[in-house]
Amino acid sequence: MVLINDERFEEFFEPYAQNVDGFYEASYWRLSDEVIRELMRRHLHVSPDDHILDAGGGTGRWAQWCARELGTRVTVADRSRAMLDQAAKSLASAEAEHVAGRVELLHCDIEDAPDLPSDSFDGVVSVYNMLSFNTDPGKAFDTMYRALKRGKHGLIMGQGLANALASKFNRDQASADEIRKLAETSIVQWAPHVPPLRVFSAADLSELATRAGFEVRGVFGVTTLVSPGPEDFTYPYEVMSDISATLDDPAHFQVALEQELAVNGMPGWADRGVNLMVHVYKP
Repeated sequence: MVLINDERFEEFFEPYAQNVDGFYEASYWRLSDEVIRELMRRHLHVSPDDHILDAGGGTGRWAQWCARELGTRVTVADRSRAMLDQAAKSLASAEAEHVAGRVELLHCDIEDAPDLPSDSFDGVVSVYNMLSFNTDPGKAFDTMYRALKRGKHGLIMGQGLANALASKFNRDQASADEIRKLAETSIVQWAPHVPPLRVFSAADLSELATRAGFEVRGVFGVTTLVSPGPEDFTYPYEVMSDISATLDDPAHFQVALEQELAVNGMPGWADRGVNLMVHVYKP
């Protein structure tokens, strides 16, 4: 069964594309982003002018960062035309002038993407939620494996199962039936306007990666110690959560970043993550 059909997919992403980058005004998401950036610096192993595949790269926010900070070329592959339209607008802005020529946009479904050439990319990233929208995450891993050159690395993310269960118990006070269904299916419904999304354990991501042919070099929680407030998921972003207010203090932000990076890859800690990231290598 298709998790999210094309009509529902575009229906969700059309307004989301206009507002998603506003999430990152919240200091919680600034922290989460900085954890991801540091994991990329440590584990992606790319050089200037290398070519990265950004699978599900949406508005191109991470592609622009890779082009600017790592000096790479980036192909953003995304299923949502609305997100790619927003990426094109962003790349046409004055702020993106120096990186626009290093980023290309490709409309495709990563589960079936024949337009992506095989053995062509020096790295692959998939940041935050692309994997959670997939009907068959295994096919997405197969595509990313096929597209990556041998001897190269990838960092692939999905939403965390343990965090979804904890949130449904503690924040949402969900019904017993909803919690049982989540535990049985690993599919979460965060809100009526949000499509159902897949959530993963560290073991799930490791198994998907291994089946595709990757070696798993590690799994990280993003974030494992600090949890977002419900206000951090609203768009447009208008009300600051308690945790984002705390993280506005530079000292609190720095200690949170230090502690996240100290523990998020340790055995048993990754599964605490709001999102999980698996570090893969194509032998």
